[in-house]
Amino acid sequence: MLTAKSAVRIFAVMNIETIKEFIKSQKVLLGCIAGGVLLIVVAYAIFTVQQSIAEEKARIAEQNRVEKERILKEKQDGQRAKVIDTMKKLIETGNSETALTVAEQNKALMNDELRAMIHLATEKDLLERIERTSKWNYADLAKYYGELADLDPENSKYRKELKGYDKKLRKKLERKLYAQAQALPVRDFKANMDIYEELMQLNPGEKLYKSKYERYRQQYESFMKELSKFGPKPQLSTDRKFYPEVKEYLSKNSMYPETLEMESATDCYYTDAGWLVGCTYSEKNEVGTKFSEFLWFTISNSTVQKVESGGAYTVN
Repeated sequence: MLTAKSAVRIFAVMNIETIKEFIKSQKVLLGCIAGGVLLIVVAYAIFTVQQSIAEEKARIAEQNRVEKERILKEKQDGQRAKVIDTMKKLIETGNSETALTVAEQNKALMNDELRAMIHLATEKDLLERIERTSKWNYADLAKYYGELADLDPENSKYRKELKGYDKKLRKKLERKLYAQAQALPVRDFKANMDIYEELMQLNPGEKLYKSKYERYRQQYESFMKELSKFGPKPQLSTDRKFYPEVKEYLSKNSMYPETLEMESATDCYYTDAGWLVGCTYSEKNEVGTKFSEFLWFTISNSTVQKVESGGAYTVN
């Protein structure tokens, strides 16, 4: 049994002052904890309010955005409806080209409905162009039907018309090229060879074109082999006023080389003696009088071999 004396001894041993301080410190700690909890509660409340305000602002901003989009869409829909109505009227009155211009000016309003209207206007415009085109103008008719066939690949009529006009166009071109071939000089091997090659491509089944091509090709190759003995073909200067071989020759052989000026030059031709070129040059004599002259120069292996007067040759 705990007596009064025993209790005194016990408390004496426990050091009562220490116990008092412990209780006091616990009260302080509890007060700090309570204060901290209060601060957390207040901070959370502030955070919650701020979050609610931010969410409300975001909601209002989204409402405003949606409303602006709705207003813009309504405006664009109204504008588009007017554009499409205008295009319809233009197409109906045979002014499809103008309808396409209207569409181009309003391409910011593009959607599937406007694309369909552009497709219709393009088709009508091409058909109107065909109506205005002469039936003999195969080139334009083939072009328009080609565009229609690309626009509507499933339309067999357009493909059939395209094929027909393309065939007529090729036939017309064939007749034109053959007439040109008939007018060419026989000795112009290269031009004849080239034109008969085109005719072979236009009408591969025509044996005449092939035989003519082969004949002129052989003659041209033989001719080029013969020309090779004259060395490389002279080339005009970049300003097309002289041939370097001629300028070099005149610089060495003219009376007043320090005043030499090259003024113009012809194309390069050929003769049995070599490459033939015509050049106009000028000089100044000792008293400063300027004179110019046109001469023909025969060049072989990059060297002038012969000089002749301006009247020695006539270029056709």
